[in-house]
Amino acid sequence: MNEGSDQREWMPVEEREKYLVDKFREVAIHAYENAPAMKKRFDEAGADPFKVKSIDDLEKIPIVGRDQFIQMQRENPPFGGFLTVHHRELKRIYVHPGPQYETLADADIEHALKVLWKIGVRKDDIVINAASYHLVPAGLLFDDMITTLGATVVPTGVGNTDLQVQIIHDLGATYFVGFPLFLMNIIKRAEGMGYDFKRDFVLKKALALGTSPVRKSLEEDYDIDTREVYGFLPVGLAACECDQKSGMHVEEDFIIEIVDPLTGKQLPCGEVGEIIITTLFNDVLPRIRFGSGDLAYCTDEPCPCGRTSIRLAEVVGRIGEAVKTRGMFIHPLEAEDVVSKLSGISKFQILVSHLGMRDFIAVRFELTEEDVDKEKLVNIFKRAFQDRCRLKVDKVEFVSRGTIPDDAKKVMDLREEVIL
Repeated sequence: MNEGSDQREWMPVEEREKYLVDKFREVAIHAYENAPAMKKRFDEAGADPFKVKSIDDLEKIPIVGRDQFIQMQRENPPFGGFLTVHHRELKRIYVHPGPQYETLADADIEHALKVLWKIGVRKDDIVINAASYHLVPAGLLFDDMITTLGATVVPTGVGNTDLQVQIIHDLGATYFVGFPLFLMNIIKRAEGMGYDFKRDFVLKKALALGTSPVRKSLEEDYDIDTREVYGFLPVGLAACECDQKSGMHVEEDFIIEIVDPLTGKQLPCGEVGEIIITTLFNDVLPRIRFGSGDLAYCTDEPCPCGRTSIRLAEVVGRIGEAVKTRGMFIHPLEAEDVVSKLSGISKFQILVSHLGMRDFIAVRFELTEEDVDKEKLVNIFKRAFQDRCRLKVDKVEFVSRGTIPDDAKKVMDLREEVIL
């Protein structure tokens, strides 16, 4: 594989739109004929997949948001009618908080590994894969991509900072996949152990899972070339930075729309709206107009690298009730499921804030009566929440009745910015 292997990256803009529309029509027809939930969406909206002639026509198809996708799966488990095959035919089924069931096909690996090549993974690299391997797809997805490219993967997952330092040093790891903040924690721990990171380690490249202010220090202070990618499951890796680092190029088999969250209307480049993603491959789980919940704006200004796709210029926030923290989402419905199994609680609220550069999760409870064994309740809740949402709660406090308003959000994000 080489960077010139996909000539579509340099396609003229008009030719690109024709290609995307033709591919979309094929995907939409297949989904309409084989996925019951897709047929229902098209029919209820009066949209005809056979008559799609432009990107503008996608507006006629309803968007499926993350919360809606989870609700549809609950009503029609396990995949809500979006699969075109029986789930027994799938190689793997992943479980995201919600719970949200997801799968990946060989086509997902094929398209995603192109992204890894573009951001610098090569056959002679030893790659630290610090993405989670437990239930969620990230760890195994990157593992499959890295090994398919011929590089060596070290499946470290998250945590175990001291051990990560030793592994990276002993193996001479050259590439890191994970959150920038975790890489920075590893570097700081290495320095605390007496190492000079620039002198004693050969790691010089990293994939950044998400926008992070930590990247600036990684690049300027430690000479680590970081590249940001954009994606979420179940749609995969939809965009990545080139060496110019002036926004993330939309991949060739994806359609990204920026839409007004209130009207669902497409917005021109430069205006902030929700990222809506459609994939143009994978006939197992067609992904048509999946809402990310992320707010961003794009640019169609020419990139010095010569690629002609639009670029995601910046992700600036989120909409909806789900809150992303430590790389995972806290869904209100899932939190309610945990609390509903505990007696003595009348109201709850989860608050996500920062303690230094670390995400801090606090939970407030209003009780139905005061003679509850609070210590026992806290221990049971923390274990249940971590088992279900795969996140550790830092603090639980009990507040007087009426403290939490009736119309308060179940999950509140108090952070000024998300540091990943």
